[in-house]
Amino acid sequence: MGRWLSMSILWLACPISGLAADDPVFDVPVLLATPLNAKTLKTTQRENIITEEVSFHSEKEGDKDVEIFAYFSYPRGAKNLPAYVWNPGGLGQASPAYTEGGARRGYATLCIDFPQPGYRSTGGYPINTGLDLGPDPRQAPIYHGAVALLKAVSFLESRPEVDKTRIGMAGSSWGGFFTTLMAGVDQRLKACSCFFGTGSLQLGNAWWDGQSRNGKPAPSPAYRERWAKTLDPALRLEKSKVPIAWFTGTNDGFYYLPSVMRTYQLAAGPKHLSLLPNWDHAVSLAVNEQASAWLDIHLKGKAQFLSVSPIELQERNGRRMVRWTFQGNEATAELIASFQDSGHWHGRYWHTFTPAVEGHTCSFELPASTLPCYVIGNVVDQAGFRSSTPMRRIEPSSLADHLILPSYDGCADWGGFEENQVAFLSRHYRSGSQVRWLPEVSLDAKEGKQSAVLPAGRTPLPPILFTPGIPHRFTCFLKSNKPVEVVVQLEESEKRVKVGTSWTQVRMDYTPSQSLLAAVHATLSVSPGATVLLDCVRFQPVVPSSR
Repeated sequence: MGRWLSMSILWLACPISGLAADDPVFDVPVLLATPLNAKTLKTTQRENIITEEVSFHSEKEGDKDVEIFAYFSYPRGAKNLPAYVWNPGGLGQASPAYTEGGARRGYATLCIDFPQPGYRSTGGYPINTGLDLGPDPRQAPIYHGAVALLKAVSFLESRPEVDKTRIGMAGSSWGGFFTTLMAGVDQRLKACSCFFGTGSLQLGNAWWDGQSRNGKPAPSPAYRERWAKTLDPALRLEKSKVPIAWFTGTNDGFYYLPSVMRTYQLAAGPKHLSLLPNWDHAVSLAVNEQASAWLDIHLKGKAQFLSVSPIELQERNGRRMVRWTFQGNEATAELIASFQDSGHWHGRYWHTFTPAVEGHTCSFELPASTLPCYVIGNVVDQAGFRSSTPMRRIEPSSLADHLILPSYDGCADWGGFEENQVAFLSRHYRSGSQVRWLPEVSLDAKEGKQSAVLPAGRTPLPPILFTPGIPHRFTCFLKSNKPVEVVVQLEESEKRVKVGTSWTQVRMDYTPSQSLLAAVHATLSVSPGATVLLDCVRFQPVVPSSR
């Protein structure tokens, strides 16, 4: 595979096997045949790491030459190392902070400035503004980003520091989108590791259906179908053998879970899935490390992750038992389940149950409910690395004659503002392009050891999770250093609360809708001059519990 550049002229004259010959958009041999014209612009050394500022040619569009700027880092004296391209979240500008970390792990690492407006690369394509297809996919901004990444892999192949047979790619969010796309487009890659970003976006995504629509109407079914057959990242995975993994939360608000599931199903090569219940556009430290470890498996020959079988359902006399198996060393297990029909993927709550584990078999009896539910099985090894089964839908129980829902708190991950909960919020502090509230804490608490200090003005609370169509109750406690009025708003309902030097409880009832974009937003508004504390924020269903 390392001979692609030297043989590109020959390939133009010969039949092309496999994916390239049938691709509706990317003529890979032609794109790779253009001169690379790589240049080193500047070299620096930090401790034992060499970092170069480099440029190389991507493509020529009409009279416009597209030149790519990048950082390239590697350990001093490196030769024939594994290498990867890192694609940043939001397609942010390249930085040595991205590449030097890879070099410290023993990789030659490249990070490009995508050819976007205001970047050091030329081209000026608005790549990360949306999923624009246009009349000709080859004119779409996303196309030009993919071409730049093809040439980025060619750049790595050209360097003596790099083993041409061990080149991978990784990325987060928009970077995960492009990493998924390139796993199908560029068969030189030996491993791809994706945070959040996925394909099968015709099934739903934030740009067409959710929080990033920017006032634009949702596209027509015909547009979605044309997207699926041209630029969607999942399109080419059925013919690709590139090992690929996805690491994401069940509630990601940009790339919805059904899209992740469909893309995972389509991938024909070695693949992996790690799903964190009730995490949005962030992952834990352990899963963050696991995404790098996936590259280590396929580029350095490290030990494989635990593997899991799909979930099986056994029904006997109305009882519903779910079961899955795993291979590998000992592990803990969890079953995560979310009740209610499909949709509401950003806001729906995922319960975590502890299954029985006998040897390498995990099993759990689902509670009776009139609601359908979606289930995922997880096993977690001693390093905290998790392996997830594909999601499966379970129909309502034939034994249930009324609504029963396991009890939960949709604010449990952050509502007490304890140390671990603030750490959870800090992992989500910047979610995509959105900056969230990261509270100052006080040791004066209603429960536990900490509470949150509300700043003056209006404070949106972190996302609240729920079961659509089910009545819930919002509660919290407030306290102030002097009498003050606090305005609590829960969606369209508002309550003005007089708060003093003792803890005061607030209660409000609300039933989340069952629309695709259903959400529960709460804000608290505080006048200047008072110090107001917040604690024990909860959002709980008010229906009979099965536990």
